[in-house]
Amino acid sequence: MSAPPTCRLERRPAGPLLEFAAFGFPLGGAFVVGWPAAPGAVRHEADGRPALLHFAPARWLAPAAEADVIALIAAAIEAGAGVAVDVAGKWQAFELHGEGADRVLASTLDVAAVLETRECAAVTLFDCPAVITRLAGGYAIWVQASYAQHFEASIARSARG
Repeated sequence: MSAPPTCRLERRPAGPLLEFAAFGFPLGGAFVVGWPAAPGAVRHEADGRPALLHFAPARWLAPAAEADVIALIAAAIEAGAGVAVDVAGKWQAFELHGEGADRVLASTLDVAAVLETRECAAVTLFDCPAVITRLAGGYAIWVQASYAQHFEASIARSARG
């Protein structure tokens, strides 16, 4: 019998969180410079943290957006390309770290296959709507807030083996 996977799930503190929904796709115009336009593309901050995730067609998630990302979104709104909505109450941010993170997630989804050709994706993890991307040593995961408690319990059960 193999040992249970070793990983750590951390609930991240609530912070500013925006979703940008484009009125049309693909985006066009001068304002798109700096946008992660390819499906599943991610723009990263200097420290490697995800800053703008193209998680679904014509939809981007901006967790804890810094001034440069806010300026990108503002330019797109000013150009009439879409709308931004504060979704801090919609999503709960988590980080899953450790050697067993892949194994725990594999009990619900083949994350390696999903992220093979993209940096992020909208997925369902343990019946919970989520957005996932890789981090150094693990994953950043945004779960719809109403599913957060179920998600934590599911990760704990899966980690116990």
